[in-house]
Amino acid sequence: MSIATDRSASPARQRPASFAGPKAETVLGSFVVIALVVLILAPLGAVLLQAFMPGALTAGIRTATPAGLFDILNRPLWAQALMNSLKLSLFAAVLGGAIGTSLAFLRHRIRMLTAGLIDLSAWLILILPSFVIAQGWMLFAGRAGIANQWLGLSFVTDAVFNPYGLAVVMSLKAFPLAYLAVSAGLQWRLDDLGHAASLSGAAPARVFRTVHLPLLMPAVLSGCVLIFIDVVGDFGLPAALATTYRFPTLTYAIYVAINQSPIRFDQAGILAFYVTVLLLLAVYLYFHLIRRRRFDFLTARARQSEPSRSALGWLADLYAVAIMGLALLVPLGASLVVSLSDGNMAADGSVRWTLANYQAVFEDTSRFAEALGNSLAIAAGSAACAAVTAFMAAYVLTFSNFGLNRLIDLTCTLSLAVPGVVLGIGYIFIWNSPFLDGLGLSLYGHPAILILAGTAGAIPFAIRIMLGAFAQLPANMLNAAAMNGAGLLRRLATIVIPLTAIALISATLAAFGSAVFDLAINSILRPPRLSVLPVYVNRAFEQGEFGVSTAATFVAGGVTVAIILVLKAVSAQALAFGRPRTNTREENHA
Repeated sequence: MSIATDRSASPARQRPASFAGPKAETVLGSFVVIALVVLILAPLGAVLLQAFMPGALTAGIRTATPAGLFDILNRPLWAQALMNSLKLSLFAAVLGGAIGTSLAFLRHRIRMLTAGLIDLSAWLILILPSFVIAQGWMLFAGRAGIANQWLGLSFVTDAVFNPYGLAVVMSLKAFPLAYLAVSAGLQWRLDDLGHAASLSGAAPARVFRTVHLPLLMPAVLSGCVLIFIDVVGDFGLPAALATTYRFPTLTYAIYVAINQSPIRFDQAGILAFYVTVLLLLAVYLYFHLIRRRRFDFLTARARQSEPSRSALGWLADLYAVAIMGLALLVPLGASLVVSLSDGNMAADGSVRWTLANYQAVFEDTSRFAEALGNSLAIAAGSAACAAVTAFMAAYVLTFSNFGLNRLIDLTCTLSLAVPGVVLGIGYIFIWNSPFLDGLGLSLYGHPAILILAGTAGAIPFAIRIMLGAFAQLPANMLNAAAMNGAGLLRRLATIVIPLTAIALISATLAAFGSAVFDLAINSILRPPRLSVLPVYVNRAFEQGEFGVSTAATFVAGGVTVAIILVLKAVSAQALAFGRPRTNTREENHA
């Protein structure tokens, strides 16, 4: 899961000896390290310190022993939250991994009519916040939901609202992580082993189980581990369920600890410690399983994977439609229906359609517009900071021999496994500490802390986009510019930024879109009087205003998508305008 490559095995990436030593790249690398320490490492360290020394970063050390860590065994609610998180995550990792793996294998091996729909739906499901999906399922499967009251399917409620039903819901939300991981492993294929097994009498199912699946094991395990990490740290599902179904998890217990009176930062630190331990154990187990054997099988006879025709292609399409329907159509369709109706069914079974919920959202401009405006501004600041930090980190990792590259690589990789709840608790411990408060640097209760936390949450995704673009840049271009006297800033401005501008814009827009609906960070770090969109939507849902809540979600989602599309179009036009034009006569001559 490491994001940096071994530069000793890539001579083309090595900088000339004449440019080695402490130069501008060292200053840039040092700045990146400082940024990552402030944004990611310090909050994580604060969580660990608070778990072993409660009060060390808040109101003074209450105890210097880790005895409080074992309270989870004595507190029934904590123990139940731990078991619920483990059950939910393990079940979702297995089921979500199976769904993602099977869907990816069918998509890349069989020519399907729904291939493009699968790819689009996977990204859409991945981008949608989990609390929106969870709210949609509650509106569909609840006692007063669409399935029970409108369709007469009373069994749906009991089928969904139990630990295994909720695990299925989370599997349908998280399976794109496995789908994308396995899809990457299916880009190349070597059919010799499969043909040999078929000639020996193995049935197609056995060939898949004994040949193809073992060769894909790194990608499959990676997808399952990513799902486990995503579900352990998820806050949206328990937050949405809190109104109707009692299902405590570690992340929601953390939220309760800092929203009770008096606030218990010590309890939140202990619970955040257990979440972090579970995530680190998952990453360790992944590496242990992968390193037990070799999985390199590609040879010169490998070829680009292309789907082939199959008589059972219609079954693959049917399976894909069923998964996409359950993952997207059911929750979003339920939310859309509720937003366009008055929530009641007439005696004749008809539904009264209305735009009153959307009208209520637009009439409530004082609250909704304020919440949306604040969230857009915070997301814009987070996206800009994340893109700049990811750009610098990607440059240092790709084109420099900075001594702390390994730390940068490890931090950016580790940040993938840090849920927003743990990150938020760490920010409280750091930016509410007596030391920084004495220096006048306490940011807890200030909107700026939301920008910092949003930046930390967006960096893992932004840096992966930037690393993909930087990998295509030849180092000799930068080396030639350096040998001719171009400094670092000039090389960045004249070579790197123009060639990676599209990736930089994509990273910024992706970070912006993900930050708008970040419920965990906004719920934990939001100043008391600051209205933000995720909290506004979730609070309306908790108060039973389901129509207004869903209408606000669709309006805000539409505004966010429109902003992204406009910015993308404007930036594309700007890049096209700034690109030097080729002489038409020269083109004709060529």
